[in-house]
Amino acid sequence: MKKYRYIISVSLILLLVFSFQAAAQNNFFQNEDEHNNLRFGNEYIVIVVNQNQNSQGRFAVETTGGAPARENDDNKPLIYGRPNPWTSYTSLWINDQKYVFGGLTERRAGDGARYGEVIQEPTVEDNKIVTKTRFDNIVVEQILSIVKSSTTGLADSAQIQYRVTNEGQQEDKVGLRIMLDTMLGENDGAPFRLGEDTISTDKLYYDKQLDDFWQAFDSVSNPQVTSQGSFIGPDVSTPDRVYFSDWGSLADGVWDFDFNPGQDFMRKGEYEIDSAMAMYWVPEILEPGQTKTYITKYGLGGITIVPGILSLGVTSPAEVTLDDNNQTFPVVAYLENTSEINARNVSIQIDLPDGFNAEQVSRDLGDMEPGDISQITWNVEAEDRNNLPESMTYRVIVDADNTDSNEVERKVEFLGPPQLDANITLMEEVESIDGRLEPNPFRIQAEINNSGETSLYGVEAELILPPGLVTASSEISKKNVGILRNNEKININWAIEALRVDGTLPFALKVSGLNNYQKTIVEEINLPALKPLILLRETRGQRDEDYFAVDIVAANIAEAENIAFDLNYDSEKLLLTHISRGDFFVGDNNLLPFNRPDRSERGKVIFDQEFPFNKANGVIATVHFKLKEDEPGNISINNFEAVNGPGDSFEIEIRNILEEEN
Repeated sequence: MKKYRYIISVSLILLLVFSFQAAAQNNFFQNEDEHNNLRFGNEYIVIVVNQNQNSQGRFAVETTGGAPARENDDNKPLIYGRPNPWTSYTSLWINDQKYVFGGLTERRAGDGARYGEVIQEPTVEDNKIVTKTRFDNIVVEQILSIVKSSTTGLADSAQIQYRVTNEGQQEDKVGLRIMLDTMLGENDGAPFRLGEDTISTDKLYYDKQLDDFWQAFDSVSNPQVTSQGSFIGPDVSTPDRVYFSDWGSLADGVWDFDFNPGQDFMRKGEYEIDSAMAMYWVPEILEPGQTKTYITKYGLGGITIVPGILSLGVTSPAEVTLDDNNQTFPVVAYLENTSEINARNVSIQIDLPDGFNAEQVSRDLGDMEPGDISQITWNVEAEDRNNLPESMTYRVIVDADNTDSNEVERKVEFLGPPQLDANITLMEEVESIDGRLEPNPFRIQAEINNSGETSLYGVEAELILPPGLVTASSEISKKNVGILRNNEKININWAIEALRVDGTLPFALKVSGLNNYQKTIVEEINLPALKPLILLRETRGQRDEDYFAVDIVAANIAEAENIAFDLNYDSEKLLLTHISRGDFFVGDNNLLPFNRPDRSERGKVIFDQEFPFNKANGVIATVHFKLKEDEPGNISINNFEAVNGPGDSFEIEIRNILEEEN
């Protein structure tokens, strides 16, 4: 970007042209060009992704038709990338090591760095270009799509999203850097404009110093291209710090780089102005199975311009949601003296309708020399955020002692926040069979509905379970949803396992989104009752030509302190050989106390057994017989008695599967 301005007076230009909006929202195209780039775009912009092995996955952004009311911004680069994107790249900080996303490069930007393995080449999926790279246990998805600009209200911005997932078994520490080699048509050195700052030298901003968006253009009166990036908003992740610097320094440093505050954007090692910027999200712990999403936007910016001796351009979000997280919205005014004389005692003010206010609505700017550009920012707030109109219109007015006044009028629409609710149901019938739940694990489904006026971005849904319910093996409790658009419903499934619980069980669904959005929805599921049960069943795999074995199985008897009963069998048909303890009396690879049953009386085995504390399910004992005849005859439990810790009797159902099968 070169450090000069074009000073041209033109007739009224309105960049905010809402009449074109509906026609272009979903009018997407995709193709491959002669340089093997994958292109996905609409009538405003196109995202270009490099498919070659050299720098695979790197991207650029260009205009197609550009702003509807401007004819001189067609087919212009917003991010350098001709013939193949390579100058912009994204870096990962993983456990103190620095990596570059995508394929290896033979060019300066990221040369010699560490790289992962591209496991999905650039692919168009559901109107997004998706590329995936694996760095050992960390899988990173680059997801590029076209969304609305906050200031134009048109689908003329690229959403740049990275989803980082820890697929390993241990926590990892991960950070992200996105470096963009910005460009305005043929201009590779126009200054960045953030709030009231004009940035043409190396400068660092921390998250608390950032404004909602930054813009870049070469002239207020007649900008060739106006670009815009977003730092704060409902659809972006605010970076922890942002560097504006020269491209060469950022290209050479994969994470840390040669940063010199106050130095102009002269490309390192060369003699051309070449600006770029990098957004950093500091490393954070990523637990096994956890996913973190980073989102930013870059594309066209909307400025309402009225030319004149004092050319005035004003920008602000086209649509605003005011809530606890976003209590104000910015209005930025750009003022340029296009004349050949000094403009004396210049003043500017914002005229707000009733119910809205801002600090310092009037500003004295002093004298402005020919070619000077000033920029002023107001943060506008509503006196009653709970009673907003559908829209409001404000004016910005500029005056000077020796020039004509000028003014711009601009409209802002107000939208309500996302409104989420959920309906959670069992996906299959769960029954109590032989003292246990079937199926177990079982599946539940959450239908989440956004009935609000705005979309929720970076959505994650986390299932919070009560004691006794756990997620099934290989299942994760927190799932990434992405975008939940207004008036959209989505279904999310989980596999859940019950551990000795039944009845009505409460649990919570926690839905979170960008900018600290959180909502917890409490629901209940009903599981059939699990009654205490002892049953007799043939031991599978134990019967052969001469032998027969019976398991005495207990379920849901954690309350039991002592159980006594007689096991009766037909001694004419069966010869008792031996009795072995069941897994009820094995714990942590140790044998637990087991009272040997009394087998002194033919046709009867007497059990009188104390049970381990808080153990509910298992085999009490296996009784082994030798067959005297072809069939074993009747086997049954009699004289049953069970007592709990305080010594009180309680009921346990007795089932004999042997009889049921016969």
